Amino acid sequence: MVTSSAAPAVPLSTPALWLTGAERWLMLAGLSLALGGLAGRGLARQYKGTAPAPLPSPWALRGSLLGLAASAALLATALAGPDLAAELARPPAAGLGRHATVVAAVTELACFAAAAVLLRFRQPGWSVLPLLGVVAAEGLRAHPEGMIPAAGAALTWCHLLPAVLWAGMLVYTLRAAAAWRADPAAMRGLVRQYGNAAGWLFAVVIITGVLSAVLLVPLHSLLTTAYGEILVAKAVLVAVTAGLAVAGRVWLNRRPVPGGGPALAARLECAALATVLAVAALLTVVSPPAKPIYPAAGTRPGAASVRP
Repeated sequence: MVTSSAAPAVPLSTPALWLTGAERWLMLAGLSLALGGLAGRGLARQYKGTAPAPLPSPWALRGSLLGLAASAALLATALAGPDLAAELARPPAAGLGRHATVVAAVTELACFAAAAVLLRFRQPGWSVLPLLGVVAAEGLRAHPEGMIPAAGAALTWCHLLPAVLWAGMLVYTLRAAAAWRADPAAMRGLVRQYGNAAGWLFAVVIITGVLSAVLLVPLHSLLTTAYGEILVAKAVLVAVTAGLAVAGRVWLNRRPVPGGGPALAARLECAALATVLAVAALLTVVSPPAKPIYPAAGTRPGAASVRP
């Protein structure tokens, strides 16, 4: 089926598309563990009750090293196939053109390296700045920026930042709750505190996600293009994750036995969020069906998009 778009879509059967998507997933996972882990520890420290055990250290350094390795892999993949890398980045971001993937990968590599060094020297507060630089680079490379310069990047920042915080804070909270499992009341209080923050993050993710979908996918293309179908799958996964979060809140109203640990629903929510990140990473390398609002942002008039 042929639909109007800015450039030919790369078929889903292309191995490099899946490789790049997997590399970007690992990069997002690393960012979530690092930035979200630091935020999770900061939130846990706000618990007003008596801590039954010390809070665990966040996996920020591990996350930064994972992001560093994934960024290096993204850079190597882009340099090995520059033409394909340019096609996977369509519509190209204004000012970056064909080099968007390379520029983003180099920037993210440097940011993760700086964060890792700062964390190694026990400067977690300062490490937040380069980690936010990764978020900034992703916003400048993402599809919305190719649609509407500046505004598209801002929309991506408002979507990506709460998403990685949500995922990373959940991982940290589960680890902290496991450390506090001998005191059910404290464990419930810690998880409830996270749940209140996650509710606001979830609301921002949903609002910005809907705005991005409206910008990138015309309604008639939602079920007739690869991008639209993957987006629908992502929406279903987000709904499942929200359902698991609600189940976790129900668990909070019960009386867990000492040593019981977090609810199964909370652990499944963590796995579901990891899957959502994987699908989101895949969407970053699939061409959206909508035409850029500003052709100067890097479109090729008259081209067509063939559904894989």
